[in-house]
Formats: sequence, structure tokens, C-alpha cells
Amino acid sequence: MKFALFKKITSLLELDRNTKYKVLDIGCGQGDLLGQLSSSMDSESYLVGIDEAEHLVESAKESYPNLEFHREKFTDSLSFKDDSFEIVLSVDTLECIPNKSALISEIHRILTPGGKIVIAHWDWDTQVYNSANKSIIRKFVAAFSDWQQDWMKASDGQMGRRLWSLFEGSGKFKGKIVSYTLLETEFREGKYGFDRLRDLSSLVKNGIIETTDYEIICAEMQDLSDTSKYFYSINSYIYAGEPV
Repeated sequence: MKFALFKKITSLLELDRNTKYKVLDIGCGQGDLLGQLSSSMDSESYLVGIDEAEHLVESAKESYPNLEFHREKFTDSLSFKDDSFEIVLSVDTLECIPNKSALISEIHRILTPGGKIVIAHWDWDTQVYNSANKSIIRKFVAAFSDWQQDWMKASDGQMGRRLWSLFEGSGKFKGKIVSYTLLETEFREGKYGFDRLRDLSSLVKNGIIETTDYEIICAEMQDLSDTSKYFYSINSYIYAGEPV
């Protein structure tokens, strides 16, 4: 799933394999985006990822020892000098940043003139499950979209649809918005729709979702999968732009 999204992001960068790039990934997670991106770049390009979660940074270092990863909170500022990078990337991170305008200003500061940004975010309210229990599944999608998990400093389940207004509205970037749609017809562990529904078990424990409703939907999804009727989709919206 994520590698198909990363392929879409890479295509928007229109890379020249003979050019040495300096790239920053904000909220790099386990480093997979930079790992995939490195195969499309000159081997002497400089790729660095930052993430607040220490265990993710350590995992990234282990998986991609030839790339650079640091733990950094990047709440209101970034620790890099002006004009440090030709490319800045971020996937599913911006919603967790309380001061989004400050981070956008920092991204603008560290980009070289003519540099590129690609910022992608799932829009959680676009989740679609094929279900005969329309009222329940609508409630589930809304609950997931509105859920601020304990580790989050902020959350916005509609972050994807806000990327355009945040970056274009800042007056600091000019670009375009494109979409990537994830489609699934299998309901099993490791599939995105399955895992997101499993995540909602936390809301059952907190009393936000009723146990009976959760059991109904889980049973229905499994039955639909067994009879080749299961369907799930979600949209990621991607802003690709340049500083002005």
C-alpha cells in the first residue's frame, strides 16, 4: 500500500538520476519513503529523515544504514540552516503539528530557491467500506476521523483536503494538488482497511463505539470478504509545489 503511494510521490518530483539532491523527510517513520526514493537518485545524494519517535528513527537507521536519520520534534522550528534542501517531503505528519503555519514557514526557509515540496496526507473522512449497516459504518468513519490518539499533540482527520489551502494560502508556495486512491477487495491482517477497523477496538474500550456495533461490522466485513463482496477505499491528497 504505502509503496504505491511513495511511487506516486516520487513521480511528482520528476527526478534527474544524474543530479545530486539534498532531501529532507519530515516525520520519516521507519524511513521507507527515503529508502525507495534513494533508488531513483544519484548515489551521492544526501537524504535525511527526522521523526519524534525514537523507536522509529532507530528502525530507520537499521533498515537504511546508508541514509541519515535523526530524532527531532520540529514543533515550531527545524534545526537546519537556510536553503539546506532542494526537496522537502512529509507524509501523514502535518495533522499532528499544532502550529502548522510555523512549520510551513520553516519548510520555506530551509528550501533552496527553485526547490520542491511534496506533502501527502490521508483524508480519514474519505474512508469507504461496503456495508449494509450504513448508519453504523458512517459513525465508525467519523469516529476514526475525529480520534486524537494519546501520542498526538493535535489531530485533524480532514488534513488531506486542507493541504491546498494551507500551502497556497500561506503565500509562500505555488503548486498543485493531486490524489491517490487506495482500493482493497480483501479483508485480512496487513490490509489497510482491516488494520484501521482493528484500530477502532480502542474506541470500543473507551466507550465511544458500542461493542455490539463493532462486532456487527467486523462480522459483516469478514462475510463480505469470504463471498468476494468486500470493498474498501481511502484517498490521500498530495500537494506538490515550489517556494515563491
